[in-house]
Amino acid sequence: MQTQTYLITGAAQGLGNAIARELIKQKHQVILLDKELKRLNAFYDEIAESELDINLVALYPMDLLGANIDNYKELTENLANEYGHINGVFLNAATLPAFTPIEHFDFMQWYEVLHTNLNANFHLIQQTLPLLSGAAEGKMIVITDNNVKQHPAYYGAYGVAKAGLEQLIKTVAQETKQTGTHCYLANLETFATESRGRLFPGENPNDLTSAEDMASFILDTVFDKPIMTTTADFGTIEKL
Repeated sequence: MQTQTYLITGAAQGLGNAIARELIKQKHQVILLDKELKRLNAFYDEIAESELDINLVALYPMDLLGANIDNYKELTENLANEYGHINGVFLNAATLPAFTPIEHFDFMQWYEVLHTNLNANFHLIQQTLPLLSGAAEGKMIVITDNNVKQHPAYYGAYGVAKAGLEQLIKTVAQETKQTGTHCYLANLETFATESRGRLFPGENPNDLTSAEDMASFILDTVFDKPIMTTTADFGTIEKL
């Protein structure tokens, strides 16, 4: 298989990290975007000390909350100069605050969550679409959460942002239908993450789907399986 290039947001830990690890094993180039530089460096060192090819790993420290439009344009320029085009984008990064009723939701936190989980993804989509157009078949994969549909109470700005992101990627899918770029919506069931552990401290993560298994489900479905796959444990992935 020819080496391809993928940008992954929220790549320092959890699902983003698991997706990156699997792509590296498949000998693809990964660009790991995250604000957690210490964790990015730790992952880089781990790969460097393993049998995997460290040349396939590029770190891109970036805080989606603090980034401005010039930072996003610079991302496009840097990726274009280094790789020419990219084959796929995994929009995985998100922040999930404590469960709070709307009546008591802090307004500043509301703006911050909406910006990180929705506005930043708008900028990332807008800036990476030209890079995807250079691939024979570009892939834009949005990670969202089925919990906000099943149990919307107390998800606050996180739930609103995820709903908005779903509508955003559906809009992009219609606008790129006649191009070589394909959009996917990964509507995932519950799986073990650090943020979920903070919200449900009494829950045993070993009873949940692991980030590694969820990553394999996403990659197998997007790359190999039919247009839509649904399982009770993992969720639904749609090619829009």
